[in-house]
Amino acid sequence: MNAEQRLLKARTNLVLDHPFFGCLALRLKMVESKKVPTALTDGKVLQYNPEFIERITIQEATGVLAHEVMHTALGHTWRQGSREPQKWNIAADYAINYNLLRAGFILPEGRLVNDAFAKMSAEEIYEKMPNCPQQKGGKEGIDPGRCGGVVPVRGKEAAEKAKVEMKTAVNQALQVAQGTLPQELERQIREVLETVVPWYVLLRDLVEKSARNDYSWSRPSRRYFSSSIVLPSLISEELPEVVIAIDTSLSITQEQLSVFAAEASAVLGAYDTTIRVIYCDAKIKGEEVFTRADLPLELKLIGGGGTSFVPVFELIKDKEYSPSCLIYFTDLAGRFPEWAPSYPVMWLVPKPIDGRERTAPFGDVVRF
Repeated sequence: MNAEQRLLKARTNLVLDHPFFGCLALRLKMVESKKVPTALTDGKVLQYNPEFIERITIQEATGVLAHEVMHTALGHTWRQGSREPQKWNIAADYAINYNLLRAGFILPEGRLVNDAFAKMSAEEIYEKMPNCPQQKGGKEGIDPGRCGGVVPVRGKEAAEKAKVEMKTAVNQALQVAQGTLPQELERQIREVLETVVPWYVLLRDLVEKSARNDYSWSRPSRRYFSSSIVLPSLISEELPEVVIAIDTSLSITQEQLSVFAAEASAVLGAYDTTIRVIYCDAKIKGEEVFTRADLPLELKLIGGGGTSFVPVFELIKDKEYSPSCLIYFTDLAGRFPEWAPSYPVMWLVPKPIDGRERTAPFGDVVRF
């Protein structure tokens, strides 16, 4: 196998055996380059030296690919700031490799590992490290750890965009992994995710995934046949009805609802679908169905009593609605059903008046 085939094999290993890494590896465009000593990523492109890839084993190549994925998942492409590039690469490698090895990955000889830096972030390690002589070769020659380097995204706006895009992608990958990620690796990643991804990005992401959730293994995708990768094919990109539930128990303001309505209008403008809006406090207070002809949407507050989320889920079940997803706009101060539905649920939560950060027993909680 040549270098490209070996990397594709390594990526297949990640897709099949390590879904979190596989999901993010599929986002990286692989480009051959003899200017880099091993491998290098900026979060979007993975440059690799073919001689290096052909020299290591498939298992080591899988580890290198996982290593580069962790650089992007931990935001090393936009967290470097003004730090010295070579020292930052070393610190980032120390932050990654200890946990990759503990997770069972195999890394090439020359990898950087130091138990003293276990459970530390790249920033913490960087501050504890002595300065190192500048490596020759510019940014393309940076890889003192021999496992693959990282280069920063240049420019404040580009870095901010890369941050949002990667956090969204990491959230998707965590959902795909469904708890299979080793605990310490997940801890590292979730620490990076603490900075909130904008709610409207997550909203659009949920709708996009709901529009593309119909796959079949009986009709394999032809896209990756040449790479010896078998993945399910996409049967339909249609978006079934979106259900939006509005908590009208004085939990949210009309101003907040208007901001949300603008994003809901964008969803309806992008997909030929319908949006069903259910108004509820402790009981169902109203129901409306919107199409593109109704744009822009105007949502209103109806009711004002106590709060229970149960009626909305019972209504969907009793009337046999089949939503692609449910977006519930509420402060979460209410009674939940005792069962979780089969469709995706997003709880869109404004800043609570009483200051309490509530959670939900199922679904994704997104702060508005």
